[in-house]
Amino acid sequence: MACTISGGRIVDCKDSVGGIKAVYIGNYLDMVSESAWTAATADTVTAIATQTFYEYQVRPETSSLTVNYNSDPASGTTFFEQVLSLTFQKLDATDIADIRVLCQGRPNIWVLDNNDNAWLVGAEHGCNVSGGSLTSGTAFGDMSGFTIDFTAKETNPIWIASASAGAGTTDYPLDNVTGATVTPA
Repeated sequence: MACTISGGRIVDCKDSVGGIKAVYIGNYLDMVSESAWTAATADTVTAIATQTFYEYQVRPETSSLTVNYNSDPASGTTFFEQVLSLTFQKLDATDIADIRVLCQGRPNIWVLDNNDNAWLVGAEHGCNVSGGSLTSGTAFGDMSGFTIDFTAKETNPIWIASASAGAGTTDYPLDNVTGATVTPA
C-alpha cells in the first residue's frame, strides 16, 4: 500500500530563518503533465518544459508562503492549498498593468526563501489571485503600495528546485532546473 510510513524525523538544527527574498512568476503551464517534467526523489524538480520566469523582489519580513493540508477520510480525498501572500511598496503605472494580468491569469510561481530554497507553487493547476489590495495609506508612515494573495490547490504539498550553484549564476535560483529561464527584475 502506498500510504505506509517508511521513516521518521529527528529534531534538526536551529540554522534556518523565515521569509521570502523574491518570487519568479511564469505564464501558466501544467508542468507535471509535460514530458520534460522531471522530479527526482524527495520532490526535487530537475527539469521542466521550456518556460520563462520573471523576478519580483520583495522586502524582508513582508511576504510569506503557507501550505495548508486538507484531507477528508469520508470522501477519501487529500489536497494541499498553497497560499502565497506578497507585499510591494510604492505604486506606478507598470504595477497597475501587472496586477491586472496577474489577476486574470493563473501563473506558476517559484518562491525563493531566505534559506536559498526555491519552492514551486501551482505546478499542476496554476495559482489564482484570491485577494489583495492597493492602498495609498493615510499617514506619512503608512505603506503606499499593494498586496496580492495567490492560492493554488495541488495534489503534491510543494516542489523544491534542484539546489542552485549560487547567486550570480545564470538563471539563479533555477540554474539547476533544465528548461527554466529567469529574467531578472
